[in-house]
Formats: sequence, structure tokens, C-alpha cells
Amino acid sequence: MRGNASSSRRLPYLALILCAGLQQVSAAEAGEEWLYSFQPGDNLWDLTDRFLIDQSYWNKLVRLNHVKRPRQMPPGTQVRIPLQWLKVEPASVRVVDVRGEVLLVRPGEAGHSLDAQAQLKHGDRLEIGNDASVLLEFADGTRQLLGSNTEVELLRINRFSDTGIGDTTIRVLRGKTENRVPTKGTRFEIRTPSANTAVRGTRFRVKVPEAEQSRSQVEVVAGTVNVTGDAGKLVLAAGFGTVVDKGAAPAPAVRLLPAPSLVAPANTMRRLPLELRWARVPGAKAYRVLVSHPGENSVPVMDVRLTHHRFSTSSLPDGEYRVRVRAIDAAGLDGEESEVGFLLDARPLPPVAVMPPAGGTVRTTAVNFEWSTPPQVSGYHFQLSSDRQFKALAADEKNLGKTRLELLSLQPGTWYWRVASTFGDEQGPWGAVQAFVLKPEPEAPEVGFVADKDKLQLYWQPGRPGQHYRLQIAEDEGFQTILVDEVLSESRWSSPRYPSPVHFRVRVIDDDGYAGAWSPAQTVFPEPE
Repeated sequence: MRGNASSSRRLPYLALILCAGLQQVSAAEAGEEWLYSFQPGDNLWDLTDRFLIDQSYWNKLVRLNHVKRPRQMPPGTQVRIPLQWLKVEPASVRVVDVRGEVLLVRPGEAGHSLDAQAQLKHGDRLEIGNDASVLLEFADGTRQLLGSNTEVELLRINRFSDTGIGDTTIRVLRGKTENRVPTKGTRFEIRTPSANTAVRGTRFRVKVPEAEQSRSQVEVVAGTVNVTGDAGKLVLAAGFGTVVDKGAAPAPAVRLLPAPSLVAPANTMRRLPLELRWARVPGAKAYRVLVSHPGENSVPVMDVRLTHHRFSTSSLPDGEYRVRVRAIDAAGLDGEESEVGFLLDARPLPPVAVMPPAGGTVRTTAVNFEWSTPPQVSGYHFQLSSDRQFKALAADEKNLGKTRLELLSLQPGTWYWRVASTFGDEQGPWGAVQAFVLKPEPEAPEVGFVADKDKLQLYWQPGRPGQHYRLQIAEDEGFQTILVDEVLSESRWSSPRYPSPVHFRVRVIDDDGYAGAWSPAQTVFPEPE
């Protein structure tokens, strides 16, 4: 009887323990969880030892997952594990890429420039300078891009054992961040002066304008983000954004502006300035253009805000690039983005043509060509053709060391020429094609005359259609005292005979107004008495 009485007294106690255990499991069920799929050779005991805080969680794991045969769990079986049961270890953050001046400040230490491939830890603060950026990678694969004029502090940098799940909290004091959280179940939180954002497996952007640090802007690209303000919460879905002011709840979600429609450039861009255009986006107050190299490991080399729908630059070195363009609405939210990739191969830069002038007319068969000297050039390649496509080359001069070239005995007609720069074995793009018209200079006419006692007649060989003639008659051989100065359409002229000696000459005026050389001056004397 005593044994039964003792057992009876223990039953309420055991019930309390069981109830407490069930309540703990129930609370765990309501929290955040990680799903683990059994691999060949796994067992629940080793799983507990590997991931959980201590071995006492083995029974909790069994109860939570309703495991009836702990020793017979086939591969592929999924086990729910509350995050609060997992071991927590300090983690580090890897600097993937850095551009410009970024200051690293550690507690108790003087700030110093951030080096690429550095390892960051809890308590570190980064101050990103103007026209600078840095790309960070966390232990769970999360990546964070910090833009120019941004200041952040790493408040919590942990990981849950070797689960691949991170536990990260970052404070953004000012500036802009772009975040990609690929691991489902990971904790990634951003705190700003006016809002907190918590996500698990998503892509989103957080900005704290430098001029309005009591305001936060949140934009979700993929997944969902929980946004908490001082006076309320909001679940923000992909394609939406919100603004949160200090002391207020998040503003109602608004649809992000659509991606701009880009005018696709050529796969290889051979000229500077580099220009990119896109259609206007209704509702856009500005546009953001981000230029980077291909791949996920490059920070933007340019991050430009524009008020017009065109981007132009001559400062990019040759190389492969990808350009992303977003429209910005009246609230300052960046919209969805368009992306385009291309190869820039514009160097060495082509020279600028100096002479002959574009579209001009050259009157000598010995034509002089001249062009400018671009930077980083060792030579030039010159081509001349009678067709704009340069299929029939009249001249193809390579390895020229000077910026001048004279070509003799060119035939009349329309000519096209271009010059490219060379640097070592590399030739840059051709410069703009220049055209000119080569016309022979009108020859001085051979002028004859007939005179009698009353009349003087001058005549010469007719020219081409459209040509005119200029006649001068003077009292002196130097043609200082002009008696006649006329432009004629016919190749003849007559007048009464002069009572004193006179001198005459004729020149041809071409159809474009160009005047040829004067004929040799001749003298007509009065008829002898």
C-alpha cells in the first residue's frame, strides 16, 4: 500500500513535469524554426550533439517532432528545430569588394581604412565616404551592398552552429543599403533611427536620407519584409515600398515604379561618350543609374542620380559592364530595375579631324590631311576611299607617327577619310568619317582680242556650265585704277575702243563662287593716228 501511495503522490509531480515539458515544446512550436533533412548515417542523438545547446534537448526534439522510433529515421525525414534551441556562435563578415575611402572603426581603436578581404565582427562600424561603396558577405551567404555616404554598425553577428543560418542585426545611421538574404530561416534585421526591418530569405533595400535621418525608406524586391515603426507595423510584399518617420507607423505600402524601358545599346560600345537612354516612367521624379562590372562580387563603380532619362559618361575605362536603371518616385523610393550589359572598347581614343574641313571643297590635287593627338597614342592608321563604306581604298597608311599626311594627284570627286589611333599592337575605334569634294582649280583663260578704230572685243574659251567670268580693265599695269570690273555669264565682252592704253585680265568663277587665277594681263593701245 505504501508503494501505491508513493506512486500516487508522484503522479501529480510527474504530470507537472510533463505539462511543463509540453508547454515548452508548445512554445517552441510557436517560435522560429529550422527544418533539417536527415542524411544517410544521421541519428537524432548525433543531431542533438551537433546542433543543440546540450543533450537535454534530445527529449524535447523527440516530443516536438512526435518521433516514435528515434533509431529508425530514414534519410529525407525532416526534423523541426526551434532556433532558440540551437547553439549560437560568434561569426565574422567578409569584405568582398571595396571602392573608394571606407573607414573601419572598432571599439577602443582609432579608425583606419578598410582593406579588401578584411574580416569584420560584432561592434565594428563602417563609414563609407563620398563616391565609395563596399560589399559584405555574412556567414549564411547574405550579401549587403553599402552605398556612398553610408554609416552602419554591426550590432549582432552570430550564426546558429554550422546550420548555415545567421543571426544578424545591423544599425544603419545614414545612407543606403541593398540586401540579399538567400538562406531561408536566417535572421537578418536592420535598425534605423525610425524603423526596424526583419526578413528571412528575401531581397530588399533600406535607405536613410542624409538630409532626413529621422526617415527610413524600405523597398522590397523579392519575398516579404516585416517593417516596424515607433507606432505600428507593416508586412511589405515584393514590389512595394514604404516610408517610416520617427515616432510614426510605416506609411501604407505603395507599388514601386516599374523598370524603365531601356534602349538596348550595342554589345560592344566603341565610342565615347558612352550614352544610355530609356523611356520616361510616369510618376518618376528622378532616376538612379548604377554601373558595375559583371558578376556578384563587384560594387558599383558609379552610382548616379539623374533628373532626365539619359545617362552619358566618358570616365569609364574599357572593360565589361552591367548598368542598372531605376525610377525614383516622389517619396524617394527606388523602383524596379532594368539591367543591360555590354563591352566598352573605345580606347585608344580616335583623333579629331582638323583638315580638310568636313563637307568642304579642296581646290588642289595635292591634299593635306591633319588630325589631333589623343592621350596614350603611339601611332595612327589612315584610310581614304571614294565610298563611305571604305570598300575601295585609295590610301591605307598604317603606323603613321605624325598627325599630318599629304597625298598627291588625287582625282576630282567626293572623298571619304578616317583615322584610328594605335597604342602598341592595339588599334582603337575609327574616328568619324569625314567627307570633302575635290575640284580642280579653274584654269586661267587664254584671252584674245579684236580691235578696230571704233570697237574693242575680248573673247576666251567657254568654261563648264554654271561657271562665270570676272573681267577687269585698268589704266595701269598694277590694276590700281580700275575702269571696268564686271562679272559675265558669257565668254565674250565688247566696248568702244579706248583713246589711251588700257590693261585687261579675266578669271573664271566656279559654280560654288570659287575664283580661279587671273589670266596674264594684256595691253591694248589706241589706234595709231
